[in-house]
Amino acid sequence: MKCSVTFRHMKSTAALKEYAEEKIDKISKLIERGGEAQVTLSTSKHIKTAHIELITDGSLRLRGVDSNEDMLAAIDNAVERIVRQVKRYRQKIKNHREPQQGRELSHQVLTIDADEPKVPEIVRTETIVAREMNVEEAVMRLDLLNTEFLVFTNAITHQVNVVYRLPDGQYGLIEARAA
Repeated sequence: MKCSVTFRHMKSTAALKEYAEEKIDKISKLIERGGEAQVTLSTSKHIKTAHIELITDGSLRLRGVDSNEDMLAAIDNAVERIVRQVKRYRQKIKNHREPQQGRELSHQVLTIDADEPKVPEIVRTETIVAREMNVEEAVMRLDLLNTEFLVFTNAITHQVNVVYRLPDGQYGLIEARAA
């Protein structure tokens, strides 16, 4: 994750910059997707302020601000606020799977043996709840859940769609329509 550290009304020190970058690495392990972090460290009289803003590839923006007499404590508190935000969003997405808000779609897994030509056999059947949401929200959920694809019902078209992650970090969208 890219990290830029800016100092306002104080002298820049390598130790503070390294400390802030280490803390941003802690957050980037939770997000597991690229993005950038902007850290602004400032001082006003005897109060030190740390302002940290993260912008992920999925256009999720997280912000943590804290003021303290000790700059290291201010950085720690701002990072903890962002960590709590990430955990809260993940928990909200994980617990927010209500069947009445989406369609249940069953799918089947087929296995084909390349050596013998035979009829494919269904080895597993699952049901997926396709919650209704817009495409931007689906990309955010895909990013926070750290999965390769997400099946959802498009809030605008009311059709089943799939958003998936491409190898280059971009996202793809499949819009399913009845024939």
